[in-house]
Amino acid sequence: MKSKKTKIILVIAVVLIALVGIFGRDKFVAFAQSVIDSFSDTSKVDDTWNVAVDTGTGEVKLAEKTCDDGTWFCGAGFDDVCVDTLGDGDYVVVKRANEATTKTWKTTATDCDLPECGQDGAQNGDNLTADNTVGFALYPARQACKDAGGRLPTKEELQCIYTNRATFGDNFGTGNFWSGTEYGTTYAWVVYFSTGGTGSGNKATSGYVRCVQGW
Repeated sequence: MKSKKTKIILVIAVVLIALVGIFGRDKFVAFAQSVIDSFSDTSKVDDTWNVAVDTGTGEVKLAEKTCDDGTWFCGAGFDDVCVDTLGDGDYVVVKRANEATTKTWKTTATDCDLPECGQDGAQNGDNLTADNTVGFALYPARQACKDAGGRLPTKEELQCIYTNRATFGDNFGTGNFWSGTEYGTTYAWVVYFSTGGTGSGNKATSGYVRCVQGW
């Protein structure tokens, strides 16, 4: 009997071989990512590797994207408006409502480091990761979006959402909305939905949250 680790390696290998067959070796680049699961919990592998396995036939295929139209703006005219700038999709789909309460960007006004952000230290333009296998206990706004099945929009994505707010229900209000983009040690980027302008907000103060999903 193959061990679980062996089965996971075989699944990944089959997916890589299939992708090379589709795109050709000259157009395919694989980036290694390490995840560890227990025998009773496969959630990290399930979340990180977007594949579906038919246990009856042994068929491995890329999982199909699904979108709950009751929660997110799905479908033509909605899911191809704002370009994904974080790399977890081509576009973003936008949640239909703000989170119920305002959130702080971080519990303290300090640097955003790995694994929650893409780099260690305060980096203007660094972003909270799209990876929902990461815990965001110190980042309440990001955790709220993780709980909703999404993430915070980047500054550029949030500006696009403001520009197209009529398409996305025009129910945002005029508050200051958190992006997932860091400004510095103390601040993160916000978009003012009163004017569409951008600025910096103290990470430990509360702001409005509208989540997105990479699509």
